[in-house]
Amino acid sequence: MITADIHTHTHYFHGKNTVREMYQSAVEKKLSYYGFSEHTPLPEGFSCLLYREGDMNAAFDDYIRDVLELKAEVEEYNKNAEHKNPQVLLGMELDFTPAYPDYMENIINRYPFDYIIGTVHFVEKQNIGLWDTGKASQKEKFQFFEDYYAFICQMAKWGRADIIAHPDFVKIHCIEDFHTWLQTAQALECLHETCKIIKNSGMVLEVSTGGLNKACKEIHPSPKVMEIAAEHKIPISFASDTHNIKNVANAFDDLADFARKYGYKEHTVFINRKPVALTF
Repeated sequence: MITADIHTHTHYFHGKNTVREMYQSAVEKKLSYYGFSEHTPLPEGFSCLLYREGDMNAAFDDYIRDVLELKAEVEEYNKNAEHKNPQVLLGMELDFTPAYPDYMENIINRYPFDYIIGTVHFVEKQNIGLWDTGKASQKEKFQFFEDYYAFICQMAKWGRADIIAHPDFVKIHCIEDFHTWLQTAQALECLHETCKIIKNSGMVLEVSTGGLNKACKEIHPSPKVMEIAAEHKIPISFASDTHNIKNVANAFDDLADFARKYGYKEHTVFINRKPVALTF
């Protein structure tokens, strides 16, 4: 049984529910750990139309405040509680923008995070979520997939994040082309090299049901990517990538079965930036 959901969002950017509403759902799902990982503000020149309007820096500060207040309350409650509530973990989903290393470092050092989820939503300044795949040839898509994994490698070598979010996010609008690419020798070479770099970095690979709610309708990562990650013995974390109370720990029984197919028996959470292995 999976008892930790550590990639989740709130109403502060483009989720639907408050910190406390999301946490109450975790209590009802009988989780042992619940990690908040709101999106970070973006550097100048980057934009995500999904984020709500307003000052993202102020919203992020408010998010941190709410989670830390809740975390303190839960720690106090659990000291004497017979049935403990889920431990609150403070994280963030940091967009990897290698042209702005100081910007990323500043956010990491500003708050007492338990973990950092690194994500590639942008290849250079192309927002993957807004990528018009209908205007790209298959050759151009294949090249973009490789460029995406080159950014994943850069992020792993950078070494400041703990977890790699949805490690095949690039498939969300072109799932058939992505699976066709996965059958090529070029893709296998790319993925083995990527996984070797991830393994050497000490980072954890996220396995998430978030893709089930996207156009690709598939767990992150795809089976072939998961197979190669398992071959390289990369540790994993579990997540729903939920943006509402309904999808907290969404389809986690299916997620556990998926991971077991590749030989996994443990998943990882982070407390004060230190990995903790849990069986499932």
